[in-house]
Amino acid sequence: MSTSRLTRAVGATLTAVGRHATDETVLVPPQHPETEPCRVPSSQRGDRDLEQSRSHSSKPGIARRAAVPRTHTAHRAQALLAIQPTTVAGLTRAQRGWVVISALEDDHGHVRAVSRFSDSVWDLRSLFKVQNRPEHQMVFEWPGNVPEALVEDAKAALYAWYKRGKPGWKTPAAATVFLAMQDGKRTLQHLARVGVQRFDQVRPIHVCDYVEHMRAVEKVGPTTLRYRLEILELVRLFRQDVKYPFVIDPWAGDGLRKVCGMRDGIAVGKTPVIPPAVQASIFNYAELILSRAAALLDARDAGKIGPFSTRLVEVRNAVLYLLQISTGMRNSEATGVRNGAWRTERKSGTTFHWIKTWEHKTGKGLVEFLAPVETLRALETLQRWAAPYQSLLRAEIERLEQVLAEPVQRGHKRRDQSQETLSTGVTRVAAMQRLEQARASSTSLFLTLDHRSRTEMPGVDGQVKVMSVAACNAALRRLAVNAGVDWELANHQCRRTFAWLIAQSRLGANALVFLKWQLKHCSMSMTQLYAANPRQDGALYEEIRDEISTERIDVMESWFDGDEPLAGGAGKKIKELRATAIKDRRSLLLHTAQHVNIRGTGHSWCLAEQRGCGGEGLYEPIKCADCSTSVIDGRNIGVWQNIHLQNLELGKVTDCGPGVQQRAAREIEISAEVLKELGVAVPEQGDNATDGEIPT
Repeated sequence: MSTSRLTRAVGATLTAVGRHATDETVLVPPQHPETEPCRVPSSQRGDRDLEQSRSHSSKPGIARRAAVPRTHTAHRAQALLAIQPTTVAGLTRAQRGWVVISALEDDHGHVRAVSRFSDSVWDLRSLFKVQNRPEHQMVFEWPGNVPEALVEDAKAALYAWYKRGKPGWKTPAAATVFLAMQDGKRTLQHLARVGVQRFDQVRPIHVCDYVEHMRAVEKVGPTTLRYRLEILELVRLFRQDVKYPFVIDPWAGDGLRKVCGMRDGIAVGKTPVIPPAVQASIFNYAELILSRAAALLDARDAGKIGPFSTRLVEVRNAVLYLLQISTGMRNSEATGVRNGAWRTERKSGTTFHWIKTWEHKTGKGLVEFLAPVETLRALETLQRWAAPYQSLLRAEIERLEQVLAEPVQRGHKRRDQSQETLSTGVTRVAAMQRLEQARASSTSLFLTLDHRSRTEMPGVDGQVKVMSVAACNAALRRLAVNAGVDWELANHQCRRTFAWLIAQSRLGANALVFLKWQLKHCSMSMTQLYAANPRQDGALYEEIRDEISTERIDVMESWFDGDEPLAGGAGKKIKELRATAIKDRRSLLLHTAQHVNIRGTGHSWCLAEQRGCGGEGLYEPIKCADCSTSVIDGRNIGVWQNIHLQNLELGKVTDCGPGVQQRAAREIEISAEVLKELGVAVPEQGDNATDGEIPT
């Protein structure tokens, strides 16, 4: 569809719903004597349709709508952004000044531009859908110490990217654009320091020197390098949109990824798994806090402690950890949970508990996460905890609505009405931004009182907001310290650890720290769990599968290590294979991990597919000693030492008949042989048991 046809379609839609444009919504400026009319080419805009849109501005506004929670993406604000040109190439400086970057709609149906292309500050808050992002990561100030030509072309490339996306890719999210601006700012400042005035003056030597500086001085890795240099890649890709495009490829033909030292197709996860001992300490401490929460909330409601006391804040922090570690939610999804956003259902004899939230990273939208019933109870506690914060938000919303109902002051040009100062001392746009934020947060649960932000509420020291990523990380670190552990706990570790725990459980390697919370679903296959609800986050299941493959590779790689002791039928075969030279063992293991079935029994690893003992080896470890699909490795030594000691105890029994004694003698011989193959001493009667537990 051409842009002019799109413009007509948008105009028709606005007319159909009876919400007509005001002068603030029009890209083309009114006829002011000092301003030249913006004549955007018809191939980009459709002048006649814009003029028709302007003609609606004289129609009366609609009745004010009820104050209900709304998203940042109001319909008419979106429509205004949709009819902006997809490029600023060919526009004069004055015309670029009218291109709208972000906009807001007020309660009267008027859309007001928040930021325009020529502004020195791009306020992107209205473009973000997530609530857990701090304001300084949504408002960007273009550097004043960089030549204007560099800034203008950087803006043009970023704008083209945001409107059209890279060739073959979808358009980027606001967070991605902001990151490119934030990291690109350093690159622009570096170019200015070395005397570059325009992008057509950039040479590969400039890029090479900058990369070496970042590696040697700033000690940054390949990923950070790529983020820093992304602005140059955008100028290269959108050369038709900038005034001074590169005349020489800045990457000298190597490409951005190679310049940054990144290997195609290989992603290395750096997120650490929370150690089991740390998990246990934090988890138990969080449960302890929840067990005391009802008494604390009763004391708050009775006026014995303040609603924002530190002891009460710990309740929120505990629920945050338990929610993320027991569901695998990302932080944006956890902080997006609202009042009553959970349910319970029963399918085919199995009870499922679901928590509803919004998934923003991949754009899936509304999703539901499988959760243990204890997590739902924790959220019910948190909903009671959040009541005073939500009450403050409702009061502030009412106050802001009253302030914004003030008539526009005389003397303000139409374009400058958004910057009008209200009676409270804030600008109209600032008040609109805060009203939009407060409405979106009014039923959120993970709230905090931000003392750094001014509020319109008398006697209240700060604004109530949804916790940011940084605030959540700080809360988790405090929780870990109070739990008595020395670990830098962070949000993203919870999702990785959740996937790792599920993978460990599927392989039978370790018990879940929160086994009693997830026991009901541990016996179900991944396919069964995923099929239980089509609204689940598929990416989480992919991460769990990746963790399972990684764990399988690590287990198998240890078997091919010449120093790893092995026993069992399959273990003996693997020892024979060690003598065979393998050119790329890691690739072979990666391929094998996707097809082989490895399950931990606690005393061995079972590789059986369809045939096998039918699970008898789980309860009779001796059956695994010489099974053709069994591997016993160094991880199982302690267990087999204890098995041998138990067999010795059984051999001392004389009042159960000769059959028991014969079996005990046979099993003593087998367990002793396994220990010899593993290269450890065979314990004798009277020796103490080791740390290895015997499966029951």
